[in-house]
Amino acid sequence: MLPAYIRIHDQIKKEIDDGLWKIGDRLPSERDLSDHFAVSRMTLRQAMTLLVEEGILERRVGSGTYIASSRVQEKMRGTTSFTEIVKSQGKKPSSKLISYHRVHPNDREVKHLDIQPNSYVIRMERVRFADDIPVVFEVAAVPERIIKPFAKKDIT
Repeated sequence: MLPAYIRIHDQIKKEIDDGLWKIGDRLPSERDLSDHFAVSRMTLRQAMTLLVEEGILERRVGSGTYIASSRVQEKMRGTTSFTEIVKSQGKKPSSKLISYHRVHPNDREVKHLDIQPNSYVIRMERVRFADDIPVVFEVAAVPERIIKPFAKKDIT
């Protein structure tokens, strides 16, 4: 199950993509939104901060939070590179490798990757940055049979 702030982030982003919110629209107050989503203001603020960092929302001091006029027009429906998204926002992308292991897949990986529990995946964890600010903690698992010919140095 996704954390509450991610679900709120995804819901607001979907509403924008579906046209419920237009570029330049002012969002309701944090208090109203936290009541609407039945979460604390701190949880709501996490979702809003992530949307601001992605360039989807912009905060105006003393005025509120708005749908960004320079909103990145990407939609995560196809293959989109983190690097491309960050660069399109005028920021410098970077990554820091946290871990890289050959392991048996967990139940979720078995189900979603359609692999056997006794097979192996290469699981990589890394932090992705935009202008040296951490914005994503990424966990990627790839069936070993797909990337076996590559060495770790080739994919970091």
